[in-house]
Amino acid sequence: MMPILSVIVLGFRQFETVTKNCLDSLIPWFNHPDIEVLVIDNGSPDDSASLTQQWCSNHPNVRCFISEENRGFAGGMNWGVKHAKGEWLLLVNNDTVFPGRALDALLNVVLSVPSDVAMLGPVTNAAGNGQRLWRPEASHAEWLQIGETLHTHPTQQLMPTYRCDFFCIAIRRKVWEQLGGLDVEFGLGYYEDVDFSLRLRTAGYQQMITEDVFILHVGSATFKGSKDARALIKRNKKLLQTKHRLVRFEHTRLGNLAALERYETLRQLGVWTSSLQLRKDLRMRALEEDAPRSIVKRWLWQRKIKRVFR
Repeated sequence: MMPILSVIVLGFRQFETVTKNCLDSLIPWFNHPDIEVLVIDNGSPDDSASLTQQWCSNHPNVRCFISEENRGFAGGMNWGVKHAKGEWLLLVNNDTVFPGRALDALLNVVLSVPSDVAMLGPVTNAAGNGQRLWRPEASHAEWLQIGETLHTHPTQQLMPTYRCDFFCIAIRRKVWEQLGGLDVEFGLGYYEDVDFSLRLRTAGYQQMITEDVFILHVGSATFKGSKDARALIKRNKKLLQTKHRLVRFEHTRLGNLAALERYETLRQLGVWTSSLQLRKDLRMRALEEDAPRSIVKRWLWQRKIKRVFR
């Protein structure tokens, strides 16, 4: 029987400190009949490839693939998808950790979404759009507990979004194939997720944030912040603007406010639960934290907030 969900974990370097934590968190679903897990080492220059193979030998339900070269994020994921069998593809960056019941919650969502919804982004602790929840003092363990609490208190709510962050993203296979996967022209990474989001939108499909799935985004400093990374970001931003002349680069606060506006609409309609209140509490603190630094822009931001919660 074909799986419903193919989980594709893309690793690069730092197996013991990054990739292994992600894979260990996925162990509860290794025997799930509707889920398959694939792990890829994307041409790591350290000993991560051999460590990945060794780890997989102790977990035979995981399918292991070793690339001889670094194919970049787009190329690595495209290669992984070729080996996947699921109706839905879950592209997973290795700097993520899955709280309890995360994939059970995701399966519930993918089995119930309308047919025109082709992409689902989970909520998280760190993202550049409306997927981010906010509790700056929360520890790693506390975030995992928050995630499991969200999974056991679902809302059945989907939030429209301009784009999705690809630290962890669920995509219908047939739409992935229709769009030809990720564009490898973006090289090692950056902005290929925005490009795919916009191409998906142009093709007439919807992308949503699911309020019922939380994935912890730990983050990795293996490349980000280096001189080469800054140059690649600049180069890929220009490439994105060439491909999509009307692309918008929105601040995280706008995505968060859009979700809160949706919450407020639900409240006014009388569709309100303690589960929604829990998520609202995690978003409200970000409104002030994300306020612009400019005095004038901050004043305009505060006026916008007041209009939403009038």
